[in-house]
Amino acid sequence: MRSLLYVPGVSEKMILKARDLASDALILDLEDAIAPEQKIEARATVARLLGEVDFGDKQLFVRINALNTSYGFEDVCAVAGLRAVGIVIPKVEGAYDVTTVSQILASHDTAGEESSKILCLIESPRGVIASHEIAATNPMVAGLIFGSADLSRELGCVLTEGEPELLFARAQVLLAARAAGVAAFDSPHFIINDLEGLRRASQAARNLGYDGKTVIHPSHLAIVNEVFSPTPEEIAEARRIVAAMEAASAEGRGAITLDGRLIDQVHLAHARKILSRARR
Repeated sequence: MRSLLYVPGVSEKMILKARDLASDALILDLEDAIAPEQKIEARATVARLLGEVDFGDKQLFVRINALNTSYGFEDVCAVAGLRAVGIVIPKVEGAYDVTTVSQILASHDTAGEESSKILCLIESPRGVIASHEIAATNPMVAGLIFGSADLSRELGCVLTEGEPELLFARAQVLLAARAAGVAAFDSPHFIINDLEGLRRASQAARNLGYDGKTVIHPSHLAIVNEVFSPTPEEIAEARRIVAAMEAASAEGRGAITLDGRLIDQVHLAHARKILSRARR
């Protein structure tokens, strides 16, 4: 997934419109985008639409309210077992939240297998420190999402261009995801009309190693999808490496020199990953 678009769960119109947008995934939001007096209505709307609407091949997630609120547990129960929907857990700070949600999802899994996905939002100092434990808690955990807004508030830091103040935490969450073998997604760009800033932030996250980015406005989708897709140059280079290494393998060689560079199995695996991502 390159782009994961947040959609307010209380708006049926916005959810239906989002089906046709270019996001790889939708996160139907029951948390930050919903006022307290609309929480129950939003939950009912999301549960009903998940049961009635065909979303095609788009991956679907529901961001529940935190489990330490009066809404979180009921949010999970309301959507568990509805089509192939995953759960985004906010403000995760340890294994407890993941274990609780995974048990509910497993109990509603009519297929008899743990097919649901969980994405964990890491948005507090405790969450960052425990991010590896969180990522490795359960096989349902498919990825970590870095939450810069809440984290910066809890740290008391003032964010500047490029958010260098959060580089250590951002890298820590990425390392935790990679160590556990799951995906990592960057936080949204919160200035809607700042498309150049969005491109710089997306490129920086991709350069760091992130797989994609969460998005809060449809106008950001094209740039995020572009940045997190392999470029034509990367695809061409990957094809050259695969072809050269396959020829070398037929000759019994596991490493070659290509354009003056040593190419071995590590480069081959990376090239194949790029081509696989390009095909998707």
